[in-house]
Amino acid sequence: MERNNYIVAIDLGSSSVTVAAASKDPDGRLNIIDIISRPMEGMERGEVTNIEQVTLAARGALGELEENLGIKVSEVFAGMSGENIKCGSSAYYVYISGQDGEIRDEDVAKLHESMNTLPPPEGYCILDRIPQKYVIDSREETMKPVGRFGHRLESTFNFILGNRNSVDRLGKAMSRLQVDTKKIYSNAQASAAAVLTDDERELGAAVIDIGAGCTDICIWHDNIMRYVSVLPVGSGAINNDIRSMAIRDKVIEKLKVKHGYATVKSIPADRADQSILIKGNAKRDDKSISYKALTQIIEARLTDIIEYVMEEIKESGFAEKLGAGIVLTGGGAKINGIESLFHEKTGLDTRVGGADVSLLNEESAKVAEDISLTSAIGVLLLGAQDSKLAATAYPPKKKSKDESGDYGSEKPYDGGYRVEKPEDEPENGHTGRKPYTDDDDTPTDYVPERKPKNKPEKTPKPPKEQKEPWWKRLKKDVNKVFDFEVIDDSDDDIS
Repeated sequence: MERNNYIVAIDLGSSSVTVAAASKDPDGRLNIIDIISRPMEGMERGEVTNIEQVTLAARGALGELEENLGIKVSEVFAGMSGENIKCGSSAYYVYISGQDGEIRDEDVAKLHESMNTLPPPEGYCILDRIPQKYVIDSREETMKPVGRFGHRLESTFNFILGNRNSVDRLGKAMSRLQVDTKKIYSNAQASAAAVLTDDERELGAAVIDIGAGCTDICIWHDNIMRYVSVLPVGSGAINNDIRSMAIRDKVIEKLKVKHGYATVKSIPADRADQSILIKGNAKRDDKSISYKALTQIIEARLTDIIEYVMEEIKESGFAEKLGAGIVLTGGGAKINGIESLFHEKTGLDTRVGGADVSLLNEESAKVAEDISLTSAIGVLLLGAQDSKLAATAYPPKKKSKDESGDYGSEKPYDGGYRVEKPEDEPENGHTGRKPYTDDDDTPTDYVPERKPKNKPEKTPKPPKEQKEPWWKRLKKDVNKVFDFEVIDDSDDDIS
């Protein structure tokens, strides 16, 4: 980038694209300058299936970010998901170069360089390498070998692998945006970087990021990332089953999040026998679904996801080492009571969380409350770390309306315009945008407002009481009789 005081991340999800910019404060915390999320088509289960649709949505989000900050983005860090992301491991060793046997930084660097030359499996590329442990002379294990003594230094590395075709498609989409991709992270890795506390990393925790098309799994133990996997199923499976009840797409997500529960027994008593009425329009009839029926759909699909997750955790070999349990995040984890269902099915402590606010400054903490943005924030955190982002007290700032040219508000005034001065403008100060008159095209100074002639004030008549149409009153009475809660399907907003 032109100035090394900010970074930009692009997170391509199965149903949305998120673009974010961040800088580092002098105290080391991340400052999220702007973050934009837009719905997107052309992705299925984390894979680019229609590059035109993906590029269109990403270009719109990136363009909005550039306009807001007054910058031109040339480099990005990207996040990706997909069932073809795998985790593998390999071991290698080097001999210590010094005659005294002391292990130095250059010995560790030589070992890492040797691992970089290791070819990936056919059809895959290496996204990242994470050392799991160092072994000195085949007997002493440590994570801090520098300063110790020995003749041979060995290490086991975990590799995060991505399908080459999937990575190439992502790179092609970035090229169409005319940006260079500095590095690609798996969303599982990014989400874990954002949500886990130091204690959870040490005790052992599994981060489960439930997206629309995929569920990302990342396991940490003893302060090391141990395992990454992606399941080709997400909260979209719940939406598909709700759609089978002849409910329109545009209300499904809000219906699920606002009115759905993870288990039937968690439905409040006052809603147990209620139904939700989804209002139609001129071409569609009203639809209704009971809280119980809606929750049964959600519980069944979530139970499937939990079973798949537990199979992966057992496959990792760390099922008995998750002292801190499970951390749920992602848009699919917004369902009421989901942590209770996970705890019940897995026997592990479970919490729902967004990005750790201790990693963000106060202004950015609000963004962390939206758990659907966790992976995008994680990409920013990893990108800031890998790029050695310099701290700055003067990052790019979002343009205000005044800075973009909108100064005050214009009102018609006797054939011309009068610019209303902001409240903090001095009475005799300059207005910024000079008014003009029809008689003279040359801008002049502030035009005094003409005072209207004094006229006796008329007492306004009280407004007539607006009666609600009879058919609306009848519909309300019917809803009360049948104990319905109404959702207006003709509008995107669900009440």
